[in-house]
Order: sequence, then structure tokens, then C-alpha cells
Amino acid sequence: MTNREQLAPSKISRSHYQPNPTSPLQKLLQNTLGKVNWKIWAVLLVFVSGGIGFGATSWLLKLPKTPNCPQIFWPIASASMRLYCAQLEAEKGTVEGLLSAINLVEALSKNHPLRAEIDSNVEEWAVDILDLAEREFNEGKLEAAIATARKIPNDVEAYNLVAERIATWQSTWSEGEAIFAEVEKHLKESKWNMAFREAVKLLDLDNQYWATTRYEAITKEIQLAQEESSKLDGAYIALRRGGIDNWLKAVEDALTVNPDSYAHQEAQNLIAKAKDKIVEYIENRIDNRDWQAVLDVTDRMPEVLGLEEEMSDWQTIASAGADSQVGTVESLESAILTAQQLAPSRPLYNLAQELIARWKLEIQDVARLEQARDLARTGSIEDLNAAISQANLVPQDNPRYREARQEIDRWVSQIQTIEDQPILARAEELAIGGSVTALQEAISQASVIGSNRALYDEAQQRINQWRSSIEEQEDRPFLEQATSLADERNYEAAIDAARQIGRGRSLYQEARSNIGQWQQEIQSQRDFQEATTIARASTPEALSTAINILKKIPASTDVGSESQQALNRWSYQLLNIAESIANTSSLQEAINLARTIPRESTAYESARSQIRMWQQMLEPQPLPPVQPTLRPTNWRELGEDR
Repeated sequence: MTNREQLAPSKISRSHYQPNPTSPLQKLLQNTLGKVNWKIWAVLLVFVSGGIGFGATSWLLKLPKTPNCPQIFWPIASASMRLYCAQLEAEKGTVEGLLSAINLVEALSKNHPLRAEIDSNVEEWAVDILDLAEREFNEGKLEAAIATARKIPNDVEAYNLVAERIATWQSTWSEGEAIFAEVEKHLKESKWNMAFREAVKLLDLDNQYWATTRYEAITKEIQLAQEESSKLDGAYIALRRGGIDNWLKAVEDALTVNPDSYAHQEAQNLIAKAKDKIVEYIENRIDNRDWQAVLDVTDRMPEVLGLEEEMSDWQTIASAGADSQVGTVESLESAILTAQQLAPSRPLYNLAQELIARWKLEIQDVARLEQARDLARTGSIEDLNAAISQANLVPQDNPRYREARQEIDRWVSQIQTIEDQPILARAEELAIGGSVTALQEAISQASVIGSNRALYDEAQQRINQWRSSIEEQEDRPFLEQATSLADERNYEAAIDAARQIGRGRSLYQEARSNIGQWQQEIQSQRDFQEATTIARASTPEALSTAINILKKIPASTDVGSESQQALNRWSYQLLNIAESIANTSSLQEAINLARTIPRESTAYESARSQIRMWQQMLEPQPLPPVQPTLRPTNWRELGEDR
């Protein structure tokens, strides 16, 4: 029972307090009243009853309006008091409050009269706890939600939902993690569209955290990755174009991608590809002994490529190689000292040792080549032969052998030039006369220079010029004769004369060009004659055929002007025939005939004008509008009486 129940008046009926005539008390009162004045007793009774009522009322007014639950001693608290305080705890809406409420009422026995109400409240509070766990799950706190759900006492009916609910949460969570992992996989592979399509699946999950927070976060990541990836477009273009400048530009562009972006891995892959191409380029330059190119590249290499050791070795090797290319003993010794700086542990140590061995071999032969060059400086045949003998001492397996052979070839060419220059000069003196005989003697003189001699190409060039001059002198009369015949319009004879100039002769191309023009003249004359013969029939078909033949005749030919006049004349004839047909028989037939008049004719515009007029005549004319007939309303409007 509550405090209020303990303090409530007894449920005994007020009728039980009525005097009983047969009771000892009534007998005592009757005896007393019989001895004392009843008025005194009446006054006393009023005072006594009033004092008792006042005291009881004061005591009741001092009771608390609501119980103070934290200060209640629960072992002796009533069921209604526990239920009341439990409801207050549950109204806090927290897991702790709901569990406290359940604990307060579950302390009562299972057969308590209020058990039905208690069980109803307990089930409601257990469901509230599960709802709070569901809220935590939707906030992305899976472990907290599971822990909260497991706090529900196992003896309440709602506990049966806990395992099923937790399994649903874990399944949804695992599905979300699987989708997210797939999205991240696509992002790492730079498959932005596939990543977005996979991310959309999060919207179907029955969880606000995955469907909102994680979805919004990953879509922002996808957008950021796309934006960062777009920065790489220029880098990919530069990489595909190739060349050291483009590869370095690709690396520079890739470095602008944020390290936190999913596109960062794509950028790193691109940098790795550019790095491989740069390294391959440098190694090729080293193989080709292009030392300056190696030095230029290493000065521009970014540190991000992680090639510090390689760059140091490349620069050392390239510096040594550049010194060796000077070609002196001192420069080779300097190159050897530089290359010896590479320790056995360095990446390019073996290459350095190979070059050092090569340069040591070169030093002895460089001295021989320098001595040979000193001998050749005078330019005399004797000294040049001595220089050649000295250079021939360089063995074939020596690195300087190719250079020695180049010098030898140059000095041999000098000797041959000195020996053959007088022969060529004598041939040029002979050719000064310009006659066929003089030119033939010059050719004979220049032909003495053999094909393995230094001045052979120059001698052959002179010989070809002199032969061309001879052929022109021999064939010019034939061409002049042909031209003279053509001037007389004797084109057949002109062609025969020009054909005497054989293929491969100096004037052959000029003769062929003239022959082509004269053949065109002949064909034009034949076409004009044919058209004239056909046009004599004066029928539309004949005139049209003749006009088409004339259109093939070039205006530059002899009959060009005459053919144009004939074309105009026959076109007007066609127009006249078309007008006659239009007046007598068929406008459409006239139109068709007029359309055959060519644009080159002066009758063309007149024909077009006539065609437009005839076409208008063929078009159906609209009927005039029908005027309504006004009917008089009376006989007076007709001007007469009935």
C-alpha cells in the first residue's frame, strides 16, 4: 500500500459508529447525564470534537504531495509506490532510467495483485530500450546498440526480439561494409562510375548511418577523386606524347594530386611510368655516349622519383664522358680520375670500370693521332702520306680506330683532290669553246677521274652538263623545224619532226610538251568539223549533240573562238525551236529543250527567263472568289410595285 493508502480513512461504513442502546457506554452516558446538566456536557462535546477535527486536519495538511523516490526505503515500500517511482524513472527516456524502472517493479512477487500492470509496463520499457538501441544503430554505433539491446532482462518477452534484432543489425552492417569495400576498390582502380554505382546501393540499406552519413561521405570522396583525377588528364597526354620534357611535365602534374585523395594512387602509378621512361632514356643516352644529354636531364630530375644515388652516378659518368670527348691525353686522364670516384658498391661501378679501361687504351693512340694531325697540317702529299702511315698504327680493336679511319679517309681525299684537280681544270678549259667537238674533248678529259676518286662526283656533274649541251645543239634544229611547221598549222608534220628527239635527250621533255599541244589542236579541229556536220540537220537532237561536242574544245586552241561563236548560234536556234514548240504544242517539252542550252552560251539567260515564264503558265490559276447574290427583301427594292 502507498502512504496515501495507509493514511486513508477506514473503509468501514459510517453506520458502525452509531450508538448502540444496549452497549455499556450508552449506559454510562445515561447515568452521567442523569447526574450532570446535559448543557455542560453539550459544550464539552463541542470543544472536544472540534479539537480532534482541527488536529486531524493539521496533520493531514503536513503530508507531502508526492513521494520522494530517492529517499524511499524500498524493502518496506508498497507496490504502488514502486510502480509510481518506476514510471518516473522510465519517463527519463534513457537506458539507465528504463532499466532502473524494470528493476524497481521486478522486485515484487510474480503473484502480486498488480503483476498484470507491472508486466505490461515492463514489456513497454523493454521495447523502449530496444528502440533506443535501434536509434544507436542508425547513428552508426553498432557495438553500443548491441550492448544496449543485451541489457534487456532475459525474463521479459521483449528479450526474444534481441537476438533477431542484433542479427539483423549485424547483417545490415556487414552488407554496408561490403558495399563500402567494393566502392573503395573501384576508387583505388580509378573506376569512378563503377564506384558511384556501387555507392548508390547504400541508399537501399535499412540504416540511416549507411544511407546518409556514409553515403554522403563516400560520394564526396568520389567527386573529389574525380576532380583530382581530372588534373591527371594533361599528365597522361604528356606521357603519351613522349620525350624527356613531356615525361617531366607528367611527373609535375601528377604531384599536384592531394595525397589524401583516392586519385593519389593513380598519380603514383603515372609517376612510376614516367620514371621508367626517364630511366630508359638516360640509359640509352649513356649507351650512345651522349654525355651532355645525360647532364641536362639529371639537372632537372625531381627528388620525388627517388633516384638520388642513380643521379649521382649518372652525373659522375657523364662528366667523365664529356671530358673524354675532348680527345686529348689530358682530357682522357681527367675522365679516368672522375670515373674512379665510383665505389664498387655504386650502381654504375661496372660501367665506370669499362669506360676507364677504354679510355686507358685511347691515351696511347690519341698521342699517335695528334702526331698524325700535326704532320697533315702542311697539306703536302708527302706529309699527308706520312700522316696516313702514322694513323694506320691504331689497331682495329682500339676505341680510337674509327676516328683514325675517318682521318685517314679525309687525308686520302685531300691527296686525290690535289692529284685530280688539274685534270678537271683542263677539261673545263676545253669546254670553254662550247662547240660539240670541244665539249666531247672535255668529256674525255674529265672521264679520266675514276669512280673511287674524291673528285669523281664533281667530274660526273660537269660531264652531264656538257653532254646535255651537246644534245641540245644536236636536237635544237628538229625542235625549231617542228615549231615552224606548227606556226603554219601543219601540226601533223610538226609532230613528226619533234618525234625525232629521242627519250632521254636534253630536249625530250620540251618536245613532248609541244607534241601534246599540237595533238590537242588536231583533235579540236576534228571535233569542230564533226559538230558542224551534225548541226546542219538543224533538229533539236542534232543541235544538242553538236553543242556537247563543242564544249570539249579548249578556248586556247586555234578553233576555240570559232567554236564559241558556233555554240552561241546553235543555242539560239534551240531557243527558237523551244519557243515554237511552246506556242504550238507543249510547254513542258519546250522547257525540257530550253534546259539543254549550256551555261557557256550567251543564250543561256534568255533560255532561263523563258523557262520561268513557261513554268508559271503551267501552274494552275486560282479561281476568282464567288460574289454573293443579294436578294431584295420587298418589291420596292426592285423598283416596281407588286
